[in-house]
Amino acid sequence: MTVDTGAETRRVVPQTPLRSGLARRAFLSYRRARPAILCYLACKVLGVGWIAVRSAESGTPLETSLGYVWDARWYLGIAQNGYGHADLIPGYGGGPAGRWQDLAFFPLYPGAVRAAGELLPMTVVGTALLITCVSSLVAAWGIHAFGTALHSHRVGVLLVVLWGLLPQAFIQSMAYPEAMFTALCAWTLYALLTRRLITASVLAVAAGLTRPLGIAVVAAVVVTAVLASPRGRRTLAPVLIAPLGLLGYAVWAGVCTGRPLGYFDVQRDWKTQVDFGESVIAATSRVAAGHVSAVEQVSVLIVIAALVLLWALLSSRPPTAVIVFTLVLMAVAIGVSGFIQIKPRFLLPGFTLLLPAAVALARAKPLTLVATLSALAFISFTYGAYFVTSGYTP
Repeated sequence: MTVDTGAETRRVVPQTPLRSGLARRAFLSYRRARPAILCYLACKVLGVGWIAVRSAESGTPLETSLGYVWDARWYLGIAQNGYGHADLIPGYGGGPAGRWQDLAFFPLYPGAVRAAGELLPMTVVGTALLITCVSSLVAAWGIHAFGTALHSHRVGVLLVVLWGLLPQAFIQSMAYPEAMFTALCAWTLYALLTRRLITASVLAVAAGLTRPLGIAVVAAVVVTAVLASPRGRRTLAPVLIAPLGLLGYAVWAGVCTGRPLGYFDVQRDWKTQVDFGESVIAATSRVAAGHVSAVEQVSVLIVIAALVLLWALLSSRPPTAVIVFTLVLMAVAIGVSGFIQIKPRFLLPGFTLLLPAAVALARAKPLTLVATLSALAFISFTYGAYFVTSGYTP
């Protein structure tokens, strides 16, 4: 369109939402990621479909299999009633009785479920599963953006597919915060790779309000900020902002319990404390002796595979942010006590571990690629359906 002002004629370009910098970048990023998101969605539909078939055979509704299990019930309880619930537990080994308190669970996911439940005509579990589904798609988008920024579009797509075909990928469809947390991890690392430190620090705050593993995201932001700018406000702002989610929730939990370190007391009641991998070593010994279930055997294999992938990742010399995030995530996942069958859940956000495999598959012949992904799909869907319908606790 042209405008005649008398003195001169100038061309006026109509402004649309897509012409704004942020919206346009987001649209272009989504358009590039669309093949990866569609591939991931196909994996998700097939995996949930397999679980649905097994659930129907056992007479259990799919909603129950995915929504009313172990920690998911705590998150749903927080979403419905807020914090303040505790279950009495007996003493272990003749020790004193304790309590399982819902303060062990971080607030962003149940808060999102509660907020969405006010707007949607759905049950609380339906709302939780919807948020998980949307979060997993946002995570797939972020993982593709990360893989593309670091390597190529093909690597980005394969990184998403591999994440969707992990043996523990069924957790991406449950009423758990792992999908939301992985989305925050992926976009934080992407922001760090593209030198958007303030954006990364804000996302780190959200990650710190989602899972205790948010410490891995915070560490990546802080170290990157310090190395990027040794002096000045550019360093100070991300360093101060990034830990606010984690620290804020820990302080709030301390106020609720009436003890400065109340959050750690709550975790101790849940038998969650640093053991430097002792529980993993003990589980590995039991597997070697052949005295464990199939789920425990697979869980140990997943941990061992993660350690191998960590070595491969470090050998490829990735950016510092990727190294810090992955090392801290692995240290917390393996170095904190807990049942071996929940370790794969803690490792689920560690999509960075899959980078070497994605790069290798990007160079592989088509037949090798199809055979590998088909084998992974069979293992993932079969294991996921067995785990969910067999009453184990992820």
